[in-house]
Amino acid sequence: MPVQKIPLSENWQFRQTTKLNDATASSFLPVSQFPTVSHLDLLHHDLIKDPYVDINELESLWVNDADWEYKTTFKHSSLASGEHAELVFEGLDTICSVFLNEKLILETRNMHIEHRIDVASYLKEENVLELKFKNAPEFAKKEMQRIGYKGNGTDVHFGGPERLFVRKAQYHWGWDWGPAINTCGPWKPVWLETWNEKDGKIKEWIVRQSVSEDLKTATLSISGLVEPGENRIVSIQVDDSSGQFVLRAEVSAGSEGGFSESLRVGNPELWYPFTYGSQPLYAITISLLSMDDKIVDTKAIRLGLRRLRLLQHPLNKEPGTAFTFEINNVSIFAGGSCWIPGDYLLPRMNPQRYRDWLTLAKSGNQAMIRVWGGGLVESEDFYSVCDELGILVWQDFLYACGDYPAEKGFVEEVKHEAECQIKRVGHHCSLVIWAGNNEDYMLAERWGWEYDVDDDNEENWAKTNFPARLIYERVLPEICERLAGDVPYWRSSPYGGKTSNDTTIGDTHIWNVWHGKMSPYQDYKQYTSRFVSEFGFESAPSLRTLHSAITQPSERHWQSLTFDAHDKGPGHQRRYGMYCGENFRFQFNPLSSFVYCSQFLQAEAMKYAYNHWRREFRGPGEENCSGILVWQLNDIWPGTSWALVDVNGGRKSSFYITKRALGKVVVGMERVVTGVHGNYMTSWSYPEKKEKVEIWAVNGLITDLEVVLKLKAFDIASGDEVELPADEKERKLVLKSNQTTESTKIHIPNAASTVIAAYIDDAITGERLARWVDWPEPMKFVKFHPKLKVKTTIESTASGEVVVLKANAPVKGVVVQIPIEDPGDDAVFEDNFVDLVPGEEVRIAVVGSIEGRDIETRFLCDWEYKEGFVL
Repeated sequence: MPVQKIPLSENWQFRQTTKLNDATASSFLPVSQFPTVSHLDLLHHDLIKDPYVDINELESLWVNDADWEYKTTFKHSSLASGEHAELVFEGLDTICSVFLNEKLILETRNMHIEHRIDVASYLKEENVLELKFKNAPEFAKKEMQRIGYKGNGTDVHFGGPERLFVRKAQYHWGWDWGPAINTCGPWKPVWLETWNEKDGKIKEWIVRQSVSEDLKTATLSISGLVEPGENRIVSIQVDDSSGQFVLRAEVSAGSEGGFSESLRVGNPELWYPFTYGSQPLYAITISLLSMDDKIVDTKAIRLGLRRLRLLQHPLNKEPGTAFTFEINNVSIFAGGSCWIPGDYLLPRMNPQRYRDWLTLAKSGNQAMIRVWGGGLVESEDFYSVCDELGILVWQDFLYACGDYPAEKGFVEEVKHEAECQIKRVGHHCSLVIWAGNNEDYMLAERWGWEYDVDDDNEENWAKTNFPARLIYERVLPEICERLAGDVPYWRSSPYGGKTSNDTTIGDTHIWNVWHGKMSPYQDYKQYTSRFVSEFGFESAPSLRTLHSAITQPSERHWQSLTFDAHDKGPGHQRRYGMYCGENFRFQFNPLSSFVYCSQFLQAEAMKYAYNHWRREFRGPGEENCSGILVWQLNDIWPGTSWALVDVNGGRKSSFYITKRALGKVVVGMERVVTGVHGNYMTSWSYPEKKEKVEIWAVNGLITDLEVVLKLKAFDIASGDEVELPADEKERKLVLKSNQTTESTKIHIPNAASTVIAAYIDDAITGERLARWVDWPEPMKFVKFHPKLKVKTTIESTASGEVVVLKANAPVKGVVVQIPIEDPGDDAVFEDNFVDLVPGEEVRIAVVGSIEGRDIETRFLCDWEYKEGFVL
């Protein structure tokens, strides 16, 4: 008899079993959906207000501390002789006692793992399944008291230290980008699985790969475990990306049910990140056969074949070592972003939402995404889409910003969880690294935990106030060595060198800009690192998104309580004004201007970082920076944060900056200091002279490229073209493959009032490949044309609508959008936040249609052209 999998998704009810909030939902009510969590069900019955809106978060905090019960009934015919049955719980959030027909069958305390329980002796024709949840905060506090917390309580800044003692998504206690919504319930599917003892079933299997150095052979190592039946033959078949048969093998399971096989695929189709090649996916299918060769159980995966290495060789001209991912013998520049969970109410996430987010990331030229350790090892859908789209995945283990315990029972839970997760997703070709945690070593250094990097004695670690070294330096590396195949393990993020944030070795998190010392964003260049796995700058979401979050018109300004409640970043009020005031003239009221100016600020900071750091990917032996992962790609609710894209998919200006900075071909410029004004004291009051500009180009292709570099200069105030030397206006270049090529350094006429526009054109086809407009800094001193105008027209072409932009003088930061007065969603544009110079037009394709809708533009200091404005 084939294995039967029966979903248990019907007839579910829920209730509160504590007395909080006047015993709300104390009687059973039908659930909103299944899987589910209590917040979803309360929302469905209008028993709480949406915690994502206004300050409703405060009114729903009681839900975090309540206990909940879920119950369903299901029928099942009597089991035949030799028939087995298991209840399978893919995920229970989190502290749960499970009863089947009033018999306790399971107690859980980890939301991250699957549970399988033999229930053959408990099943009846009419069955009652009860899930009794205790709230996680209370359990965690008791565990903290039992085990003992070795920190001082002030070194945990996201929730309380109790969160460290329970294996639950850490962001549920709240973070600096989202509210405190501590969910509870059956958050993943539940089903009943039955099979016949005679035929057996596949219990587990893993596939790992190894591609030869010459790329001519891929070896597939396949192993697993079956429930032994009368026949133990496992069939393995490999088909290529077009569905064509490649090879087939049969292997016999041993007496205990174990099996393993090694298969060789000759001349494999190789998988690459999308920035370097295609993404063919093989189909690997295993089947358990009955005595008469019928399939009784089958499982399948899609697998991309690639040779993966993490290169850490010495550099030719800089101290330290590289930190470069290599795929199929090609060094990869890994530009991308960090991912936080897509929702607090996780059962709302579905395959389409994952696909939409990851497709959006790819549209922004993001070749890597880092799954942050305060969230989840994500859904299978997430990694499958990354395989398909060609996006590399950096995966943190699920420990973040805390001094975790290393008590025996906790460590055993850690081991089991890590094994389950690596077995579940470890085959994905997009997965290229497992990191032990997020920022725990960085915090050990910051808060003075007892951490001696040279002490390798785990008995000594247990006596310190940083016992979790046992987890990161023994437990997780051993499991990865055993199960992770060719995917490397890295102790933490950040980690490497004399300190965890050593810019010369390993990866770094750059937070001295915005956080820490609040250094100017121009200091990003000083923090050039071998691999920047986290950095960021806050900005507001779109005005439409803010209006959805702030329903009272009187609260729609940047200093309202409701606005502050939707910006969890500490000290954000001080930082906006300080950073804007250092760099450009700004306006924060009305709210639309705050949105524009904060997004302008974030985009300029991102431009500065990406411009300098990508320049440092200079070729073999000079991989001075091999990756940039901005914090963060996505938002989880309608708030102000470091995200490039808000919760409703609204692309911020920074999204377009990073998209251009990670393009196949990029031209970059930097004004360099050529002198100061007067003596030491006067240099305090006047900006340094920057009368020369360095120009370079990045070629992300794997072949050399012949191009033409063209330069133009314009006076900002008049819009007149400024003459450049003839030999600097245009020159031919050969851009070396997969690296930066330095081009030239030129003098800027009247530098303080001149912009330089650079263009890269294909020397053969004439196609424009890249452009960049370089401005004097700080921009707050810039005098724009007194009658500056941006002209906008819409053209219909065979491929869709195009917005065409022109200007009569240099203009900074032009944003195209649908006015807020239009009741629909904003349009999606292929590009945005562009600088314009006279004599050219910038064409921006529209995704979809804007037929019949108005278009408006914003640009820096546009408020100064409004009637009645006085400086």
